Amino acid sequence: MVRRTVFALVLTAATLTPTASHAALFGHSATTPDKGKMVKVILKNRTAAPMDLLVEDKPITIAANGEYELKAVEGTHVYGSDKSVKLTVTRDLNGTTCSFR
Repeated sequence: MVRRTVFALVLTAATLTPTASHAALFGHSATTPDKGKMVKVILKNRTAAPMDLLVEDKPITIAANGEYELKAVEGTHVYGSDKSVKLTVTRDLNGTTCSFR
């Protein structure tokens, strides 16, 4: 009895594993995140000193009176050096310049 149950479980797992592993190829996977729309924003530093920012987990430095072209997914957060959210990327910002003082 136990042998039949184990065999049935192994057979079921072997049958479903290839289907689940190929589901991501067809866009049917619940674990594949939706990338969303890419947004292009120019971040401008209007101060006389370099500015350190974090785009999600990626640190960037914008030179004094410099610009940085950001291409990010909608919903991305830009944090200041004090870890507060300075900007949330939305589709309305596509093609605009955001200045920091």
